[in-house]
This record gives sequence, structure tokens and C-alpha cells, in this order.
Amino acid sequence: MTPTPDVDDDDREDLETLATAITECVEIRLEHEAHYDWVAFVPQRESDAGTLTKYFGKVAGDDDFKIRGIEARQRSTPPFIEDVQRNCLERLDATQSPAAVLDCLQDAIKRLHAGTVPVEQLVERNRVSKPLEGYMQNTQNVAALKWAREQDFDVHPGQDLEYVVVDDEKTSRERVAVAHGEVDSYDPSYYETQLIRAVKRVLSPLGWNRRRFSAKSRKLGKRTWPPSPIVVVRNSCSLLEEKAGRERYRSPS
Repeated sequence: MTPTPDVDDDDREDLETLATAITECVEIRLEHEAHYDWVAFVPQRESDAGTLTKYFGKVAGDDDFKIRGIEARQRSTPPFIEDVQRNCLERLDATQSPAAVLDCLQDAIKRLHAGTVPVEQLVERNRVSKPLEGYMQNTQNVAALKWAREQDFDVHPGQDLEYVVVDDEKTSRERVAVAHGEVDSYDPSYYETQLIRAVKRVLSPLGWNRRRFSAKSRKLGKRTWPPSPIVVVRNSCSLLEEKAGRERYRSPS
């Protein structure tokens, strides 16, 4: 939602007041979350519409980003992937250039294949939901549980498994190495895929899809950068946008 450009700030309706009015109208509680310099919503898988649970933005007057739903906020994400994604956000904010983001990605991929990324930065953490015998598919968790059992590590449902993917093409326990043991290698192709996915999240609101990543295109997508200042209201941005089309509001200072 963006302010009407031809309305003076002094004449805008306060967002807290607007959120309260919509809450009373639709009987769904809305809260004014923050005032952003810019915010971007990750598109839904089957459409260009943004999902309200996956977004990132620069809060006005704050040096940090607010991040929701993407890899940098997911507990399973390896530190290296998280750091690269956050660096990409900083590059995008500073340069307003998708090309700069791709440069960051390419540098990270080179480091992966050169073997210079510390193994401890590639540890994934996933929670075990059931005993080893309860799994029907040969997932990474299953491989890690098999590895842990052979190494006499006890892992129970509800506990976390920490491991490094060493050969994702295998289906045996050799697919991963549990982080509690000695790990001296990793699968660079697997982690490259994870990197590309994380960076695609950053650029997807700008129109970058899988095809454009595959082609390594550096042309800007249909959307423009940076987005106009946007205010996010929890639970119902679309309702607030519809209301804002008829109401004037004042952005909070």
C-alpha cells in the first residue's frame, strides 16, 4: 500500500486509526506493524501474487531488515546460506541492482566449489518427528539417523539432528555426516542449489523466475526497484489496500 502522492502528510489519516476502523468493519483484528522504506513480498508458487507470510523489507529509520518466512529466518538453514541471503539483501538495498545480487551469489558459489567454506557453516538442523523405523522415504533425516545409530548417538523424536550433506545423490547413510562427528567434506552442488533458491527469494519479487536464473540473465524484470514506501498490516494487507483507496492516511513518523 502506498500513500496517495497528491495528499499532504498533514492531511493523511493516521494508520492506527485506519487499522482500528477496518477491524471494527470486518471483525478481524488488524495491527499496524511498521513503516518501511521498502518491502517486498515473495510471489506465491502458482501466481504472481505475493504471499503475506514471506516478505522482507527495510524498516524506516532502522539499519536492519525485517525478514519473515524466507531462508534467513528458517531454523534449518545453514549459517552460510543465511549469511549469503542477508548479504544479498544488503546489496539490493545499497545498489538497487539485481546484477549486484547475482555477483554476490556467484562469489558464494565459487567459494563453495573451491572448498573454502568452513564445514561448520554448512550444518543443517532439522527436528526428528519419529523413530528411524517410522520413516518410509530415504530422506536426509533418515540418512542422518542411520549415521547417528552406527556412531552410537541417541536421537529421539522431538530432538534436533545436525548434519552436513556430503553426497546428496546417495540414499544410504553416506548421504550426510552428523555434525557431532568429524566432517571433512561436503557436496558443493547440493549447497549451490540451496544458495540459488535463497537468492531467488530475494529477486523473485522483482520478476526473476526460475527460467531467468537458468539463463543467468541480468535484465531487470517487469517490476521496478525500489518499491514505494509500504506499510504492512498484519492479517489483511489486501483489505487495508482496498480501504486505503478510499481513505486518506498519514504515515507514522
